[in-house]
Amino acid sequence: SKHGRERSKYYNKGFEHDDRTMVPHESTRRVSFKNHGRRNKHNRQRGWDSKIRALLQDDDVEMNSNSRSSERYNGNIGRNQRRGFHQRLDRPGARRFLTESPSFWYKVTIRYGGRYEKDYLLKLLGNYIKPVPFIPIGYKVSSNDATFTIEDHAAAEELLNADKRITVNDGFKINIQVRSFNPLVEIGTKIAEIMTKVMSSRYNPYTKALDLSKFHLDPNFLSENVFCPLNKENVMLAVIGIIHESIPDLAALDLSNNKLSSLNCMKSMIEKVANLKILHIGQNKIRDIKQLDALKGLNLEELVVDGNSMCDKFTSKDEYIRAVRQRFPKVIKLDYVDLPPPILFDVDDEDCKLPPSQASFMCDAERGASVVRAFLEQYYQIYDSDSRDALIQAYHDNAQFSLDCYLLPGQHSSTCSSYLSDSRNLFRIPSVERRMKLLKVGKNKIVDTLKSLPRTQHDPTSFVVDLVLFTPVLIELNVCGLFKEKDKVDSAMKYFNRLFVIVPVGSGFCIVNEMLTIMLATPEQVKKVAKLKEVVAVTAAIPAGSTSSTAVALPVEPDLATKHQMVTTLSLKSGMNLVWSEKCLTETNWNFDQALSAFLQLQKAGSIPAAAFQK
Repeated sequence: SKHGRERSKYYNKGFEHDDRTMVPHESTRRVSFKNHGRRNKHNRQRGWDSKIRALLQDDDVEMNSNSRSSERYNGNIGRNQRRGFHQRLDRPGARRFLTESPSFWYKVTIRYGGRYEKDYLLKLLGNYIKPVPFIPIGYKVSSNDATFTIEDHAAAEELLNADKRITVNDGFKINIQVRSFNPLVEIGTKIAEIMTKVMSSRYNPYTKALDLSKFHLDPNFLSENVFCPLNKENVMLAVIGIIHESIPDLAALDLSNNKLSSLNCMKSMIEKVANLKILHIGQNKIRDIKQLDALKGLNLEELVVDGNSMCDKFTSKDEYIRAVRQRFPKVIKLDYVDLPPPILFDVDDEDCKLPPSQASFMCDAERGASVVRAFLEQYYQIYDSDSRDALIQAYHDNAQFSLDCYLLPGQHSSTCSSYLSDSRNLFRIPSVERRMKLLKVGKNKIVDTLKSLPRTQHDPTSFVVDLVLFTPVLIELNVCGLFKEKDKVDSAMKYFNRLFVIVPVGSGFCIVNEMLTIMLATPEQVKKVAKLKEVVAVTAAIPAGSTSSTAVALPVEPDLATKHQMVTTLSLKSGMNLVWSEKCLTETNWNFDQALSAFLQLQKAGSIPAAAFQK
């Protein structure tokens, strides 16, 4: 109304939260409550108002403590009441809405709240917004204002709408300000000590479980007015650090109800809490299943994520389980529900370990090793000679051959120019006609192609041989290693990989299919081969049962435990350190007697460097 608007102009002239009504001089009063004892117009109501306030004040405070409706009652006499109207001065207006905080925290400021006792003030606020839960965190008084933090959006909105609607015992109304709040938490010595105390009180050593649910509401924090939310990155990192130092064998961790929206800051748990099997992160603010990718390396068996909005995005239970198991394949309990056992090939079963890798592999070492050794010795003896014509006997009449030359990024084409013209790299040759032309069919075309390639010298110490298939009717053989071109003094060392498909013919064998890949050797490959040669530089001087200049070694390698024992024994007998002892055994194909014999001959010749005996 007009009178109401006029009256509002004179509100709070002295104090921001003063609810005493000041009457303008020019107002026309319809009902007079004059204090006839004093007629000065500037003091005409003061005596009478103070008497009424004194009479009503006790009732007002008592009502504030009894019910929400009575707490909103204004014990002071307003102008409308003097007119005879019995409506409440603080009648509610339009409801105010509060946008949800991105950080999920809200800062509440009570203007001039420092004038009142903390318990009294918080009790008034709590009673007013009942039944909405209300837990103040980090209560502080600064510049006569009281401030604290709350986590519940509903409570924050209720407090916002309680602004200037709660009257305290001195007749003033409470001015309440609420805003979104992104707290800055500095972890000093005091807070770090409290955090350690909190975590210690929540750890169960018998089950190796740590309960950090509602971490910020722990009584140890509240009693010290410390605000320490786990959804702040530095707090989470500090907690993980304490776990790593104090309880590295932690098996179960509960992080539910901590306003967590991002898990990226928890990546370090993969290394620092590697034994974790049970993780509860339910009732948080995780919106996307992809957040779990940050924890993908944990071998979790039980996971709780319900209560996060991400769970609502799945249309079926199976889809939900599948998405979780893509990240944690060993999970057998999800959201407190037992799951069917995971499919074994989805999981790296600890009981099903892969066999150790071997430098060379023989699928049938007993029968195949001698056959493969003879074949490769004869083949490369001819291939590295001045004439490759004799290789025509090694190929079937209808054999097929293809060559592929590949350059790594940054490598110049001139280093492999002799091979690029015949290269049949299917990624670089889209033309079917061109592909067919580069496929060499028939032994004559194959040998002509091999003769056109540069003369070579292969290094047999670099060979790695895999006998993939060995049957009476078919052999599949893969060999790779390093070679150099004879006619180029400064030519770069090259790497080759050769796949042979071989069939028995008469008393011998012939190739029916071959694929040759050539590329520049990497510095690591060249360095590795050079180290192997340092140990047995004159192995050719030791009788090896073959006069071939290209002796191909096809070891039947012992297992890792046997190798370790052989290295240790050779080191004790020879006096060489373990590194050089292993090199010697590697060069002699893990033949202990031959390795020891080679050592004795080289030592006698003074060919072993002093570094071999430094331990």
